[in-house]
Amino acid sequence: MRRKQILRCAVYVRVSTDHLEQKTSLENQKHLFYSYIEQQGWELAEIYLDIESGTTDKRENFQRMIQDAEKGKFDCILAKELSRLARNGELAYKIKRVLQSRKIQLITLDGAINTLEDNTDKFGLYAWLYEEESQRISRRIQTALKQKAKRGEYKGSNAPYGYEVIDKKLVVRKDETVDVIKLIFYLYLQGKGIEAIARHLDSLGYPTPAHIAGKKNAGQYWQGTSVKLILKNPHYVGDLVQGRSKVRSVVDKTRDDIPTGEWIVIPNSHEPIISREDFEAVQDMLKSRYKKRPKAKKHLFTNVIYCSDCGTSLWYMQDRKGYVCGRYRKHGKNACTSHFVKEDGLKNAILTELRALINNVINSNDMVESLVNKVNKTMTGEKKKLKKIDDEVLQLKEENKELIKLLARKIITESEYKETTEFNRRIIIELQQNKLDITERLHDHQEGNNDLVKYQKVIDEILQLNDLNEELLHRVIERIEITSEKEVNVHFRFANPLSF
Repeated sequence: MRRKQILRCAVYVRVSTDHLEQKTSLENQKHLFYSYIEQQGWELAEIYLDIESGTTDKRENFQRMIQDAEKGKFDCILAKELSRLARNGELAYKIKRVLQSRKIQLITLDGAINTLEDNTDKFGLYAWLYEEESQRISRRIQTALKQKAKRGEYKGSNAPYGYEVIDKKLVVRKDETVDVIKLIFYLYLQGKGIEAIARHLDSLGYPTPAHIAGKKNAGQYWQGTSVKLILKNPHYVGDLVQGRSKVRSVVDKTRDDIPTGEWIVIPNSHEPIISREDFEAVQDMLKSRYKKRPKAKKHLFTNVIYCSDCGTSLWYMQDRKGYVCGRYRKHGKNACTSHFVKEDGLKNAILTELRALINNVINSNDMVESLVNKVNKTMTGEKKKLKKIDDEVLQLKEENKELIKLLARKIITESEYKETTEFNRRIIIELQQNKLDITERLHDHQEGNNDLVKYQKVIDEILQLNDLNEELLHRVIERIEITSEKEVNVHFRFANPLSF
């Protein structure tokens, strides 16, 4: 790509906090980029701003920028320095691979990286230096947290269910969560399984740990995994136990378990909810009950059949030779009803409906010819729409080029520039999405004739078939729903051939 070419530039800015001094730095960086783009005679495509650490790619606008790169929305990424994009080597090289695959340039204003001038020989060195700095910061933070844990301070983001944190100490809550903890241990000692305990808690309407923690994605029902975590949590005997796991590095956020002997344990640190005797008895029962389960066998309608009321997939029950609502199976009648259906009866019903459908909609070669003519006529109209969209997008891009020049010369204000370009960008995105939709439809239409031939072969197979196999099932059926009255609703992939 030659320097004289007009590049569409994405500007990436990252600051670690939203403090006042960082906001000032942000504004200074913006003007620095405006000036650079204007000097080069290029075009500003988008500014991506994140207020987060650079050790991870879990940044909202960073992810959006990478997605836009994949879609070809710009030709170049500008950053103040490489550390603004990534502070670890793996992420830095991941970015580099994405940009190379899409032929997108990368320029840092500190002069370290400029792919337009093949200035990339120090890329690995800078990535390594930034990662080493992040590792040192991470180790200092971990050391500080460990010292706090040794002083008996609770350092978790959420207190264990049944407790709250007051002055960095665990304190028993004055609500029903304490009764829930006692009930869970009591029921398990009485021989009730963890899934059965979860269903019982649902029937009593007790809040889940996620609800108490105020998590946005909190589920409606108790899970067996949540019950098991409570049963294994040593905090309930009054001991403060921390440092049971750690992340591998600033790059790899996977948590590894730490050996029991290396845990930070402060005995009798807070008020217990469960006696030590009961807790130890539960641990012994958990160990004795554990057994490795064989991998579940996949049955014919797995991932195809669903409950029409709650939308959950139906589970195959070996002893009943049929399928039952998964939510009902896991959470009981408080969540849904069984929606039970026999597998053999379901196969016969689908085959009967398939034959009836085929005999009604496909009966002559004239229909196939009519469909081909309809496809060709539709494609002509779609191509005209594509040409019109391309012209509109080009006009809007030319307007944006003029706006960046006006902004750089301060003829218009930043707010005026942003308001106009934001409007243009939304229109361009909408047009590009329309173009994508039209292109996909064109592709579908182009495949139309082939699809008709394939469907004709499928039809011949069905008319001669006495049983339903997995290959045919997934070729002709998209989804099966079972109602509470045991009615079978089948959604065929070709229910209406005229919709091609």
